[in-house]
Amino acid sequence: MSATTVSNNAGLVLPFLYRKIERLPVEMQKEVSLFADFLLSKTPHTANPTFGSLKGKIHLSPDFDAPLPDFNEYM
Repeated sequence: MSATTVSNNAGLVLPFLYRKIERLPVEMQKEVSLFADFLLSKTPHTANPTFGSLKGKIHLSPDFDAPLPDFNEYM
């Protein structure tokens, strides 16, 4: 299985990697684990937004609901 095949079939990635890592000596498996930790530390952590987390960050103008002058001829 080539790297292209693996990247195109996301469901196959974990079993494919697991089989490869499983065949490595224990010391190298530890290195793989450390490398995975390193890659995870470089990946930006995206927290799930919580309800109300943007409170005070979005402001609407007071006349937000007012009719727009561009549509006067249609009213």
